[in-house]
Amino acid sequence: MWKIGKNNTAKITVKRGFTLIEVLCSIVVFSLLFMAALCIQVSAVKVKNYNQGVNRCTLIMEYVKNNIEYNFSYEDVLNLYEKGRVYLNCDELKVENMEKIKVYNSFSDVKPEKEPYIILNVTEGEVLKINLQFCRKIYGNIKVDKCEFYKGNYKR
Repeated sequence: MWKIGKNNTAKITVKRGFTLIEVLCSIVVFSLLFMAALCIQVSAVKVKNYNQGVNRCTLIMEYVKNNIEYNFSYEDVLNLYEKGRVYLNCDELKVENMEKIKVYNSFSDVKPEKEPYIILNVTEGEVLKINLQFCRKIYGNIKVDKCEFYKGNYKR
C-alpha cells in the first residue's frame, strides 16, 4: 500500500516483502564471504604442496651434487659419462631413505618417461665441469633447475 506524505512523497506501508529481500541479501553476502574464504584456503593448500615439492627437489639435487662432488672419483664421473649413464630417476630417491641408495648405481642410460629426473652433463678436461639438470613437472609445465660445479683430477 502506498501512502502520500506531506511533501507529496509516496511511502510504502506494507513491510512483508522487504523482510524476504533482506534475508535473501544477507544469504548472498554470507555465500560470497564463504566462497572467498574457501578459495583462500584452497590456494593456501596448493602453495603448501608446491613448497613441499620444491623443497624435496632441492634436497634431492643437493644430495646428488654432494655425492658426486665428495664420494665420486674423477674416473667414476668420466666412466658414467662415457658409458652414457647420464639419467637419474628421482622417483627412486625419497628424502627419508636417500642415505641407503647408491647414487653411482642409480644412473642409467635410459631417459625416464616421467619427471622428476636428473641429467648429468660433463665437459671433459683436467678439471671436469659437471652440470646437473633437474627436470620436474610443475602445474603441467616442465621446469629445469641447473647446478654447475667442478671436479678435478687431484692426486694425494
